[in-house]
Amino acid sequence: MRDRLHLSEENRFGLGLVRSCLNVTDAISRLFFRQPFVALRETEDLLDEIAELNGKALVDHILGRNGGTTVVAHGLENVPAAGRVIIASTHPTGMFDFVAHAGALLDRRPDLKVVANRETERFLGEDSIVPVDIDKRNRAVSTNATLAAMEAHLMGEGALLVFGSGRVPSLLNGRLVEPEWRSGTTRMSLHCQTQVVPAALDARNTRYYYGLRRLAQFVSGDDENFGAMVGSLRYAAELMEKLGGSYDVFYGAPHPPGTRPESLKASAEALVPGLYGSSQPLAGQDQPSK
Repeated sequence: MRDRLHLSEENRFGLGLVRSCLNVTDAISRLFFRQPFVALRETEDLLDEIAELNGKALVDHILGRNGGTTVVAHGLENVPAAGRVIIASTHPTGMFDFVAHAGALLDRRPDLKVVANRETERFLGEDSIVPVDIDKRNRAVSTNATLAAMEAHLMGEGALLVFGSGRVPSLLNGRLVEPEWRSGTTRMSLHCQTQVVPAALDARNTRYYYGLRRLAQFVSGDDENFGAMVGSLRYAAELMEKLGGSYDVFYGAPHPPGTRPESLKASAEALVPGLYGSSQPLAGQDQPSK
């Protein structure tokens, strides 16, 4: 929570105030909707459960909650069983994306690492991620260290999962609209002479996430970064909402080193027809769904 809202460790008053507000919000949501809105208490319980776990054991524990979550992988043969590879994926839901891909890939690639915001170490374990530190504008402030860690893992013949846009998409006219993909994957694949496998998870968040994000963006004077930051407070709740369900993940034909970001994005989004839409406004209104 502190990392998502960019609160310093010294700002105990601000952190305590936010925590109190979230607990009250969860209590009201449980009373009227029979489910928490942010799931702060449930998140802390989950973190306690996985505190001593790492790697596949950690992922299996999370996916085993709520009676078990099924992740069905399609095109897994496109991911080489050994040797360096970048898996470049869409980022439809947030934390659940990491868990779903890890559940599908770890048996084939136990050396898998995910390029992810540093706070996800608590959910994936520090040995499973290449951490990224970001600022309030969603810009990486650990670029050199992150790139060095990516290069070291790939040159050690490892598998690296990267979320191309680095941000969960918004919803427009019932379709997800993901930001343009960053160029880091293209540059790193060329530098390390690594093929790139496009990937996608067929999932989206609940209407509560999109509603919170739109509301925060509206009250901030249409600040998209602020809307996404506030919306991210629901990532853990969205993760737990999905546990116990069944989901498909897709892996497409490999692309050569240096493939441009827009081509990788188009290939990944095409793996789940109908989920993604254009960033250009269309007729009608948003139709958020669970």
